[in-house]
Amino acid sequence: MATKIVSVTELKARLAGLLDELVSERVPFHIVQHGKPRAVLVEYEEFEAMLTKIDDLEDILSMEEALSSPEAESMTLEDYDKQRTARVRG
Repeated sequence: MATKIVSVTELKARLAGLLDELVSERVPFHIVQHGKPRAVLVEYEEFEAMLTKIDDLEDILSMEEALSSPEAESMTLEDYDKQRTARVRG
């Protein structure tokens, strides 16, 4: 995936324009400070999609772990959801 590198100074000076560019080109910006990566700026929808993918992958891993050790204690779907929510928020 293509990316663009932007300094913190440039980000401060051109934030509105960079946000327009981000939306129109759909290419994330790597924000650097003193030559070191500090953050990544992505579209909100892309961020939400990444969170959904991570959540789905965590669910798959949990299911694989449960299937690989059937002797482990089972739990209800409601308890699992509570546990997963606490893990994501924690």
